[in-house]
Amino acid sequence: MTDPDVPVFTTTSSNRTIVVTATDAGQIIELRFEAGEYAHGAAALAAEIVRLARRCTLLARARRREALADVGLAEVLLNRLGLPDPETVAAELARLDAPTADTAPRSWVRAL
Repeated sequence: MTDPDVPVFTTTSSNRTIVVTATDAGQIIELRFEAGEYAHGAAALAAEIVRLARRCTLLARARRREALADVGLAEVLLNRLGLPDPETVAAELARLDAPTADTAPRSWVRAL
């Protein structure tokens, strides 16, 4: 259980088989995945868990920024705290969610 003042975020893999909840400090507080994920190998499962945890951390940090901004903390202080602004969040999410050579689907089928 976490302190109610600690922002957390939950995110799910694209196929909805892995669910990660993490704090704004990057601490995973809940992890669930279906047994079928073992078929992809430990390295692939670990990589997806880390990606989802980074995604959660980023979004929880954005939540903290919003909460502090709502109580009147100045923009300059939010930036000094290293809390991401909406543009940074969008750019980081695009980077985290972009397929890479390691996560791209592999198949014997090729275009003609």
